[in-house]
Amino acid sequence: MKHILTILVLVMGLRLPAQQLILDCGHSHNDYTHEHPLFDALSYGYKSIEIDVWLHNGKLIVDHDGIGLDGKKDIEELYLLPIAERIKAHHGWVYDGDTTVTIFMVEFKNDPEACYVVLKQFIEKYKNLFADRMGKGGPIKLLITGNRPWQSLRRGNELYITADGDINQSADSLPPYILERVSDPYGSHFTWKGAGTMPKAQKEKLLALVKVAHDHGRQIRFYALPQNEAVWKELLEDGVDWINVDKLEKFAAFYKDYLRTHSKSANCHCVRM
Repeated sequence: MKHILTILVLVMGLRLPAQQLILDCGHSHNDYTHEHPLFDALSYGYKSIEIDVWLHNGKLIVDHDGIGLDGKKDIEELYLLPIAERIKAHHGWVYDGDTTVTIFMVEFKNDPEACYVVLKQFIEKYKNLFADRMGKGGPIKLLITGNRPWQSLRRGNELYITADGDINQSADSLPPYILERVSDPYGSHFTWKGAGTMPKAQKEKLLALVKVAHDHGRQIRFYALPQNEAVWKELLEDGVDWINVDKLEKFAAFYKDYLRTHSKSANCHCVRM
């Protein structure tokens, strides 16, 4: 009887679905451009999702170039309502078994202070959805990029919104719970595109940029980078916090393989709880 029970347990265990891989360093760049905005990124386990918005007729319309905004969806319809439903279904979190925040990086394309006012209205409307700037509370954390509302953020009294700055702001006097992440175009610092090994001078520069950001409690990201495994691997091994990804499925497959030989990416995620 004991042996039968053991076999049954093993068989049942084989039938259980595998726990989803969480891409703790994966940033879904311009997420709304994918076939299924939000849901494609979630299906692969991305923890940072980029949403470009234009303030248009009092709504934060999701779009990149600002053309034809009247016929496009706003951030509530495309992201907030669906994520709220998912979180409800997943017992208060975005991913089963993962109790760290998932980041919505909202890029303001115009009028940052006015965009900021509208975004704050959603914080009030979805009180249980958002985490505070220290990562406590709800499962979604808001990070502003693009045209940042520095005037409001520098007052320091906003509890639910942090900012993404330029990498030259890594040593800024703003505390990391306000200026949480720093980002630059990859090509503004590096010419290496993944062939062979990264040139020594460029690797030393990368390590130095990462160190300054981490020494000041900030996360670091490069965007518009070559979408290949050699570049992804180098950035991870040198401590870059977020890998800017356009090819969602390709990076997910790479990272799964990467973790077979690396227990964890060498990133910092200084502020993220």
